[in-house]
Amino acid sequence: MAVEQSLEQGKLTQSKNSTEVSLATVNSDRTRLERSEDLIQITLAAVVPGIIAMMLYSYLLIPELLPYLFTLAIATAALMLIPAWKMSKLHYRTWGLDSLVPKLTTSMVGMIYILVVAVFGISMMSIVEGLAPEQPSTFATMGGLLVTLMVVMGYSSQTKGRYLSREKRFFPHPVEAIEERIAIRLEKEGRKHKRNKGPSGTEFEIEGTELRIHVHRLRKSHSEVLVCNINDANREHLEHIKSCIDGA
Repeated sequence: MAVEQSLEQGKLTQSKNSTEVSLATVNSDRTRLERSEDLIQITLAAVVPGIIAMMLYSYLLIPELLPYLFTLAIATAALMLIPAWKMSKLHYRTWGLDSLVPKLTTSMVGMIYILVVAVFGISMMSIVEGLAPEQPSTFATMGGLLVTLMVVMGYSSQTKGRYLSREKRFFPHPVEAIEERIAIRLEKEGRKHKRNKGPSGTEFEIEGTELRIHVHRLRKSHSEVLVCNINDANREHLEHIKSCIDGA
């Protein structure tokens, strides 16, 4: 009897340790995913436009630096392909907030703001035709950047909540296989749902909650799954729904 209890206790401990390791791995992957997004956001919001601003000033002050700064700006932007590639890989391993678009929008706001300040500063000190404050091209550039800034900020305010209320994950399986897995698991769990097919993919409506599951084709044999409308009222259902999608 004591031996059986000891074995049972050992199994429980092993299961608990395995669960803790799994949760730690998921949290680590999610943290790495968020850090990659933050790196792209900061670089595009401050570093790249900062280099472009230096290019504009070097055109007037130190023209010899212009080609080097131009190359640096291109290289810095190109290097962002590395964290983007890491993000794509991590999305296959863990769920994450669909926060990249809001962060890129914030980056665009920072980029435009820095460029507006740079153009204004250069126009004040420039004696080169086409950049002088009284030239129409200067006002056109400033006006265009300010209009773009307002458009981007308006888009951000309208869509940020929608993006941040959903989580996504990639799967190396065809859309049809993922759809069937979700449908079978939801039926097995006794969760009533509606399955709506549309031109952009399939949507599962989970009755009793506001949660929606969208399945899209990522590429030929890979899929993207979004769990949408996440809020405080239905957050308790979220982990269970994700486990149904994962097939756990």
